[in-house]
Order: sequence, then structure tokens, then C-alpha cells
Amino acid sequence: MTSERLWWQKPLRIIQFNLQQKDAPLMDAEKIARESEEMGANVIVINAGGIVGWYPSQVRFHHVNEYMENGRDILREILDTCHARDIKVIARFDFALAEDYIYHQNPQWFARNPDGTVISRGNDRPGLWRRLYTTCINNGYQNEAVGLAVLNEVLDNYDVDGIFWNGGYSSPCWCGVCQEKYLTKYGKPIPEKASEFEADWLASCNTESTQKYWDLMRTKAPDKLFTRYYFPFNLDLGHNMTLPADNINERSRTGNMLCTEAQDVLSKGQKNIPEWSEPAIRMKMGRTMEELPSPIGIIHACPGMDWRHVGLPVPEFLYWSAQIKANGGSHWSTLTGICDTIEDKRILDGVTQLNQMIKKVEDDMDEAKCAAQVLLLSDDGTYVQGWADGLISNHIEFEMMAHYQLDLEKMKRYSVVVIPKGFAFPEGASRLLEEYVSTGGHLIVEGTSGIELSPVLHLLGIEGQIVCSEPMVAAYQRIEPAGSVLHTKLGNTGLVPLRGKVGFCVPKSNTEIYTTWVPPFAPADSVGAPPERASLPAAQTQVPLSMISKFKSGKVMYLAYEPSRLYREYGLNDFCKLIGAYIDIMLGEKKQLEVHAPHGVQISLFKKDNLYMLHLVNGVGQRPIKESIACHNIKFSLKLKPGQQVNNVEARISGRPVPYEVRDDVLTAELEELGVWDMVCVEFLS
Repeated sequence: MTSERLWWQKPLRIIQFNLQQKDAPLMDAEKIARESEEMGANVIVINAGGIVGWYPSQVRFHHVNEYMENGRDILREILDTCHARDIKVIARFDFALAEDYIYHQNPQWFARNPDGTVISRGNDRPGLWRRLYTTCINNGYQNEAVGLAVLNEVLDNYDVDGIFWNGGYSSPCWCGVCQEKYLTKYGKPIPEKASEFEADWLASCNTESTQKYWDLMRTKAPDKLFTRYYFPFNLDLGHNMTLPADNINERSRTGNMLCTEAQDVLSKGQKNIPEWSEPAIRMKMGRTMEELPSPIGIIHACPGMDWRHVGLPVPEFLYWSAQIKANGGSHWSTLTGICDTIEDKRILDGVTQLNQMIKKVEDDMDEAKCAAQVLLLSDDGTYVQGWADGLISNHIEFEMMAHYQLDLEKMKRYSVVVIPKGFAFPEGASRLLEEYVSTGGHLIVEGTSGIELSPVLHLLGIEGQIVCSEPMVAAYQRIEPAGSVLHTKLGNTGLVPLRGKVGFCVPKSNTEIYTTWVPPFAPADSVGAPPERASLPAAQTQVPLSMISKFKSGKVMYLAYEPSRLYREYGLNDFCKLIGAYIDIMLGEKKQLEVHAPHGVQISLFKKDNLYMLHLVNGVGQRPIKESIACHNIKFSLKLKPGQQVNNVEARISGRPVPYEVRDDVLTAELEELGVWDMVCVEFLS
């Protein structure tokens, strides 16, 4: 770590205490600071203002916590005790809601339904609480009248180290201000259904409001942290409304660090358990903003907000949270209450255990760069997530790039670039991708429609157009002689299951055909009976489904079906292995890392100076993980540069020795046991 960097540009271990108003009389600032240090935090996040003020605010209509007796100033107490222990303090603000007495004085500040009624929250909440109303992001409370005034007051009077702006999204509103603004922006009235809003409406309102806070921060506190949320995939808000994925580039323009919540919401039930790789993928997307520090991954240490007073099962929490640091992010644990009011002490032990592991790797990981050979292009769709899961399942390290970030020089860093089905090609993409392949790049393209693939149609090694099929069941792929290499992954089979749409096309004469289409043998209603009629009507065709062609100095693999959706939807091991095989084929002799580990173990690879750092995160077992199941004898090989000499191989977290040997410039090593998470460091002689 260099002295020129600001504190928030260095390794962080963050704990957030989501304070409850009634916690105030029980709060001992010195004890909170000591316990934070004991749990391994070097940063804490604490409530400061917004819905409730935790200091004696002088801003009119900023509601001060009535449980802070005799003018107590909890924000100042926390700052003083934490700074005495060299713990940084981030102040949390949220102006999305306000108490009913504020509404009665300033009804124009609040969000409205299409019929003009005010939008309230928690009407049936038990206890003696006043009603809360949703505020409008385009009106005074969230802007100059209260929000900006509060932030200005805190920056003037308190030495906070940063600001957590809990202003991720705008709530739908049909107040007069929003109606006029929508009409001016789009030239038409605001729809009565939020699901019919223009795609950028809510995000643009949020950006415009946040810009004012960011301008104030840059003027008054340019060296302080100001976080900005990002959500890399479509966000389901319920009520038939989905927000489009954030434009991470735009989000980064109104803050100096990105953060995201990968919530492990187990309270939705086992059928709706969050994707096993979600924290990892969110960190990969956050790292696309290379000019910013490592993104922050916020993990709520509970199994859902309805169960926020208990912790996640500790093995599940550790596995879920370890993905953050293992993928180059900074970890942020969120708790409800303070240690004295948290009844589930098990999760406090879990947070402590996690931070102890992070401490062992953070110096090595500080400013390290991912060593991926594969780049996955992203447009937030189902197919992207299928590819991401398939790559992770095959222990293939990769990085991501959003469609609006397409950049030739960055693509050239990678041996293989993957374009998922339905990718939203930006303007100029055809030229960039052609040049990437022309200079030796290897491209994998998935798709079933000539229209959606028109920017790269000339690269696919086919004649004419692509005709998209109807959805099919009871179909297969046949492995052709040229695709015999697939047997190294799949084993002794000639057929692989197929379902969904395919792109019918004619390959050029020099295109190698790896698999072909086998038509359905029966309609869906008669696949099981009678078995006497189960023979394939056309056991073999010349219709290609996976093929490789050369283009100048590079190669293109065209997959005329939907491998990513098939794996995401059905999870069959054949679908997983095919994705791994496609990458192996395209990497060829260039493949640098090979890992032999059970499914459920995630890997990531980073490098810095004379170090390679291989992370292994253990997610083996049925989710939610009830106990950490140790894995044994995990083998990996790393291709070295000619003559490169290895000085040492060590497992940083467990401290276990890692036996290894080097032969013909290939390092082979074996980690005898993997617990929750480990990082194997390969150190080279300088």
C-alpha cells in the first residue's frame, strides 16, 4: 500500500450496524468500537441521517431520533471512539421515507399513486410508530429542502470518513412534478402503470438527484468516500415491474466507489434460493470500472429482511461472503442492531471468522489484477448468466464487459471472447469484433437468429442466412468425427440432449463441424409411449449446431443453439461439460490454468508482481449450506513462462503446505484439504 492512496482505496473490512431507533439508550460507543475491532473491522457504517437523525440536527423537518435523550449525539460519540482505534466511519443516509407529521406540513414532497393518493409504508406495523410515507425523488425532501441540507450540515460539523448514499433507485411516483417532468422529457403523459415507464425514466431521475449530492461532495469533501449502488442485472421489483440493469459507467460518474448487494434471501424458499455464483458475478461486473477501487460487496448477514433478527447459517454466510474477496472486491457485512441487541450471536462469530480469513490475503490481493484468459460480454440477460454459471462450474476464470463498454484494446487482452445469445451489439461492434478476430483473437458466438447476429454474420463460417427453428423437444446433437475432442469431456456417447430453438444454416466448405442436429423423434405428448416407436426418424443430418471456422489470423466458433440457457434451466452435467469443452478447444495450447475440483468449488486467479494467487471457495453441498464439507486433494496445473522459476507455493488462509513440482514449464500442485476458502500463492523468483 502506498501513502499516496486514500484510505478507501486500500483493503477494507467493513461492518455496518443498521441501528434501530430504540437501540439508542443501550448504545455504548466505546464498546461498539471495541467490538468492531474484535470482529476484524477497519471500517464501520453507522446511521447518520435521513429517515431518522442520529445527531442533534438543526435542519427543519429532519426527524431526530426521539430515543436519544438529553440532546445526545451518537454520531459524534461513534466517530470519536472509532477514530481513537483507527477505525474509519462511513455515515449512512436514506431520504426515501419520512414521518407522517412531515407529510402533514409538506404534502408536496411525497410520492403519489396515479389516483393522487399518497404512498405509505408499513401501515400495519405493530408498535407505537408513526406512519411513514414515500418521498418523491424529484421533489424537495430528497433534494434541497432536507437531503442536501442534512448532508451539508454533517460535512460541516462531523469528521465522517465517507458517505453511504442509500439512494439506489427512485420509487414510481405520479405527483405533479413527476407528471410535468415526464411530459417534458418524453413528449407524452406519464403512463398509469409503472411497468410502462420509459426504460431510463427512474434511473435518470435518480442520477439527476444524486448528481447534486456528488457535486456537494466534490466541492466540500473531495477526498471522502461517496458510494454508488449498481445492479448488474435486471431487478425484479414485483408488481409486474422490472428495472433494467444499471449502466455501470453512468453510475460511476456520480461517486468514487461502487457497491452492490448480493442478498442471500433464503426466506423466499428453497425453490427460489439465489444463484450460487451471484456475489462472484457482481464483483466481476463491478471490476469493469478499472479506474475505480475494487467494488464493495454488501452482504446482509440474515436469511431475508423478514428474518433480519437472526443470522444466515454460518457455513452459508462464509461460502457466500468469501466470493467477494476471492473475486477482487471488498467485503461489507450488514447487521441489524448492535452486538448487545443482536440475539443470534452465531453470526457475530461468522463475521469475525470471515474477517480473519480476509486479513490473511488482503495484502497480497491489494491492487492485484485478474489473470483471466476468457472475456464474457454481458447485456444482463438469461444467456449471460448461463454462460457465467457454466464457466464457474468448469473452473474457468473469466472477466466481464458490458455491451456499452465494448473496447478493442481491452478485448485483445483475452484469448477468447464469448458473445451470448441475444447480445445487444452496440454501434460499431461489427468492426471491433472483426478486428479482434483478424489479429488472432478467438470468438465464441451463440445465437439462433440471423437478425440478432447480423453484426457478426460474416464471421461465422456459414453461407447465406440463418433460419430460426420452432421450439423443439425430444431433439439431440450428434458428435461428428471432427468433434471427437468433445469425448474427452463427455465420455463415450454419440448424442447429447437438445431442446429449444436452433439456427438452421449452411456451413462453408472449410468450416469444421463438431456437432449436428438430430430432429425430434416424437412430439412432447408421446415421447414416453409406445417405446416401439422411439427410433430416430433421422439419426443423422448435415445441419450443423457447433462449428469452427478461420477468419484471417483468428478463429470463430458458432453455436447455433442455446447451450447457456440449457445449462441454466436444466443443469445437466452434459450441458456444463460442453461449455467447458468449447472454451478448452478455443484456448488450445494457450490454456494457462487447469483445476481439478468438485462441482461447487469456485476458482479465481489473480496476479501481482511475482505472485499468482489462486482462490478456491468451497460451496460443495446442498444449498443453503448447513455445514462446510471439506474437499480433499484438489489438483491444479499452471503453465509458466519459459524458464520461469518457482520459489514457493503456499496456502495463505489454512497455512497448509502445498506440494508441487515443475516439469517442462508446467507447475503441478495439490491442495490436500480445502475448508471454506483458501488462497494458494505461487511465488516466483524475481
